[in-house]
Amino acid sequence: MRMFATRVWGLGFERLPIATFGSAGHLNRLLRLAERGDRLLFVGTKTERTPDALQGRLLGMAEIGFEPLRTLEIATHADLDARDFDERGNYKFPHAVALTRAWRFVPQPVVTDTLSTQLTMLATPGVEELEEEDVRRVLALAAEPLVLPELPSLQRMRQLNELLRPTTGPKPGDVAYRVEHSAQNPASTYALQFGKRNVFKIGHAEDIDARLAAVNQHVPVEVLNEKWKIFLTQTWKTSVEAYEMEQRVLKRMETKRSGFERVLCSDTELQSAWTASLLA
Repeated sequence: MRMFATRVWGLGFERLPIATFGSAGHLNRLLRLAERGDRLLFVGTKTERTPDALQGRLLGMAEIGFEPLRTLEIATHADLDARDFDERGNYKFPHAVALTRAWRFVPQPVVTDTLSTQLTMLATPGVEELEEEDVRRVLALAAEPLVLPELPSLQRMRQLNELLRPTTGPKPGDVAYRVEHSAQNPASTYALQFGKRNVFKIGHAEDIDARLAAVNQHVPVEVLNEKWKIFLTQTWKTSVEAYEMEQRVLKRMETKRSGFERVLCSDTELQSAWTASLLA
């Protein structure tokens, strides 16, 4: 498990279960680095806006969703602090990610009593990844689970977070691959799109239709009204070649990856990377 620290004024997510950011860049960096099950660590700032009892302390932690959200599509102006709007009425933290599970530390320790080093300034507007030893120390702290509010706008997000589990398969040449496939069989590189969203899954398979059916097997289409569909394909003489193109596409989309073989990007961006990856 990886853990990413961010400074906050308090545990506002007990009322509104999202983490907000001032720029898309900071949010996208978190989504690119984090995988399912990784956590955000909330640290109280030492500014006057944070209650004295919470300043410089580890407040809580949470697991996050995988999709970038817009704060004002989740919350109303009345839900948000008036101090976070500029003179023109623009919200200063318009980018958000859903919190799917959360915990409060009891008691809430001073940062320097738990972490080996002070957090850098990066943890103020964005997130800073903790070292493995610090992650172990944080996970050893006493924490109580929180019951997050059931907002209708986030219920669907939580369903998707559970359903769109990564399904990375073995590469040609692995023992597990040889049990079911031959690396010399014809195969195709594919890009699947989830509904009309800018969420794509990159992979390779001998039978793309069968692969698509398997990926969609646990998606309740009747509830979500969305499913994975084929967006791009390229046929190769061998599975090795199909796998190599898959890896070239993923490498070109490295800054857009949201975990395992998924990427968050526009269809134009993916098509550009796809075309460039047709050649080694």
